[in-house]
Amino acid sequence: MANVSDVEALAARAPWFYRKRFTVFGLLYGAAFFFGFLLTGIFAIPPVPVYRSVGHPAALATLAILLAVGGWALRVWASSYLSSNVVWQQEPQATTLRVSGPYRFTRNPLYLGTILQALGIGLVAPWPVLLLLAIVMSAYNYALIAVEEPFLAATQGPAYGRYRAAVPRLIPLPWRHAPSGAERPSLRQGLHSEVMMAVVAFGVIVAVVLTWRFA
Repeated sequence: MANVSDVEALAARAPWFYRKRFTVFGLLYGAAFFFGFLLTGIFAIPPVPVYRSVGHPAALATLAILLAVGGWALRVWASSYLSSNVVWQQEPQATTLRVSGPYRFTRNPLYLGTILQALGIGLVAPWPVLLLLAIVMSAYNYALIAVEEPFLAATQGPAYGRYRAAVPRLIPLPWRHAPSGAERPSLRQGLHSEVMMAVVAFGVIVAVVLTWRFA
C-alpha cells in the first residue's frame, strides 16, 4: 500500500474532469438536452416524451419514476457507508475499503445510481435526448471509474485486488458478490449526501405528472 505522501500525490494527479465532475455532469445534461432537441427538430421527430411515444405509456412512465427514485435510493444506500466529505470531495479519497451494503454487489453503486437516474430523465424527454444521455452518462461514469480504480489499487493494496476479482465493476451479477464487511450504514449521512439527487428524482416525478396531464 502507498504511504501518506504517495496517496496525496496520487490524489493530486486526478484529471480535471474528475476534480470538476459535478460541473461536468451539469454540462453534460445541458448538452444532451440542447443537442437532443436540436436533433429532434432537424429530423422532425415528434417532441414528446419517450414514454408517450411508444405503447404502454403508463408502464414506461412508472419505469421512468422507478429509475429516478431507485437511482437516488441506491446512491443514498451507498453514501450511507461513506460520508458527505468523501462523496463530494474533488480528489479520490483513501478511506477504508467498503465491502458492505451495495458494495457487496457492485464496486461503484454511486455511479450506477447516477446512470439509472439519467435513464429515468431521458424517458421523460424525446428520443434523441434519451440516447444522448445514455451514451454520455455511461461513458463519463466509466471514465470516472477509470480514474478511481488505479488510485484504489495503489492505496488499498491486495485487498482491493481480491475485491475487484469478486465484485463486478458496475452491473451487479447474481453469481458475483462479496461477503458483507463490518461497516455500519448511517442513513442520516446518506440522505445528507444525496439531497441534490433527491431533487432530480422529484423533478422526474413532476415531469411525468405534467407531461401526462397536459400532453
